[in-house]
Amino acid sequence: MSLKPIERTESLTARVYAAIEDMVVSGSLEPGARLNEVLLAEQLAVSRGPVREATRALVKAGLLVSIPARGVFVRKMSDREVSENYDVRALLTGLMCARAAQLRTEADVGRLARLVGDMERAITEDRIADYYEINLEFHDLIGRIAGHGCAHRVYDDLIRETHSLRRALSSPGQTNSEHRGMVEAIRAGDADLARRRGEEHVLHGKERWQAALRAAGITPPEL
Repeated sequence: MSLKPIERTESLTARVYAAIEDMVVSGSLEPGARLNEVLLAEQLAVSRGPVREATRALVKAGLLVSIPARGVFVRKMSDREVSENYDVRALLTGLMCARAAQLRTEADVGRLARLVGDMERAITEDRIADYYEINLEFHDLIGRIAGHGCAHRVYDDLIRETHSLRRALSSPGQTNSEHRGMVEAIRAGDADLARRRGEEHVLHGKERWQAALRAAGITPPEL
């Protein structure tokens, strides 16, 4: 079996991919924004080739969308897609919380509790951006404790799709109270309670999103 040699440009493309992905996830490139290939190449100090290859890969990954004769844009999710994203994330979060309750160690619970404390301090000091990053770390740790590679991978993909939306909808006081309840269930080893609290946590986020739509005069999707 003959294999194609790995070229140096491929690792460069991977770095450009990561840079553009970070801009999308952080909100520097907002949903619906058109990508300027020439400008990106200049900003990243690379040729247009790696940028082109990276954007193609990001289209396949679902973060960007290519529209013939118009260009490449940051994917803007429809309200129905956002609604479905919440539903699936709720199920995955519940699954990972349940498994974490079954597999956790005292050290795991201690790390989760410390992150909840870190989030509480970030709220008190009005460091909402820091709160959001710690929140991501908290959920990632639950995924690692759960040890379910498929669920964790799909969950991460769904999170990438909605970063900009979830930053805007952050309600740290309520969500961190829910985090604390999730940790309590995991500490107790109660898989059923942990599953329920994990699912409810995400669905409460969906409710806040729906409320924001209604406040803007938009009717949320039925399901």
